[in-house]
Amino acid sequence: MNPESMFIVTVPSGFELEAKKEIEKLLPGSKVRSTFFKGNLIVKAPYPEKQVVAKLRNAETLYVGHVYPVEEKIKISAEKESIAKLYLPLKGKLGPQDSFAVHCRRRGTHNFSSGDVEKEIGNLLREATGAAVNLKTPKKTVVLQIFQNQAFVGVTDTENILVKNVGVQRKYAKGERPITRAEHKIKEAIEAFNLKIGRNWDVLDLGAAPGGWTKVLSSLARTVVAVDPADLDARVAEIPNVVHLRCRAEEVPDDIGCFDLVTNDMNLDPSESAKIMVQLADHVREGGVAIMTVKFVTRNRKKHLTEAIETLKAAYKNFKVKRLRHNRYETTVFMQKI
Repeated sequence: MNPESMFIVTVPSGFELEAKKEIEKLLPGSKVRSTFFKGNLIVKAPYPEKQVVAKLRNAETLYVGHVYPVEEKIKISAEKESIAKLYLPLKGKLGPQDSFAVHCRRRGTHNFSSGDVEKEIGNLLREATGAAVNLKTPKKTVVLQIFQNQAFVGVTDTENILVKNVGVQRKYAKGERPITRAEHKIKEAIEAFNLKIGRNWDVLDLGAAPGGWTKVLSSLARTVVAVDPADLDARVAEIPNVVHLRCRAEEVPDDIGCFDLVTNDMNLDPSESAKIMVQLADHVREGGVAIMTVKFVTRNRKKHLTEAIETLKAAYKNFKVKRLRHNRYETTVFMQKI
């Protein structure tokens, strides 16, 4: 049985799916999954570390950026005291004959910096193993890849850390880039839920700025009221059938009227977002529908979705739930007013 090796691979944000397919093709039998932080993949390959690195180094790739060999996953907290936990699985990996450098990349919110980690781990390993710190030409590199409360750690030959030029820099031709990638989300949602928006429809778009959803919806409906205290993109603000209401969703005035469709892509805790949808249900016409994005603020996705739908049941029915390709870090809920 071949030894399994594990890697953190950086890829262009938004191209995670394409990168996954590229890696799986080059490394058959590998398991590749995304993290909650875009542009990062975890790769578990049924091949030795050096073989994987050589394969990726020699292959013509479009999406592979940095490749960091790691060995273990450790649960940590956001507190500085957690740094010491990273040291424990590393101390047996170096000896007095080795020179090393510590490389840390941290994603998330912590009470310590990447530099704090590198300094503390470097001092602990130097004192415990007798290995020499060498920041210019280290024989070994201590790899620390931190994703909020998860850390991937390992010690590897420095030559096994791979840096490649990414062949894809932009997803759109010059001048064709959408206002935001959210445009793709609402287009996919409309198709996935088979929503037929009529030219006589009025739409209320909550959390609209900078206007990706509003732009798409305005091309299909009679009017779109875009609710957000922030500015809309100038291209959206100039669309004749768009009205920008500069306020928070919970501050929408009672005399705003009624709508055939309410959309909600607000970056809020799902329960709070659902409460606002219920609050505004009186502004949805009889038979009207709504689309809401459920943002996963923790890893407990099922809990967030369940709580949101339980709240929404006070005003809506006929729920349909989908994980869409363009918002795989979220869940989209379609519903009809009771």
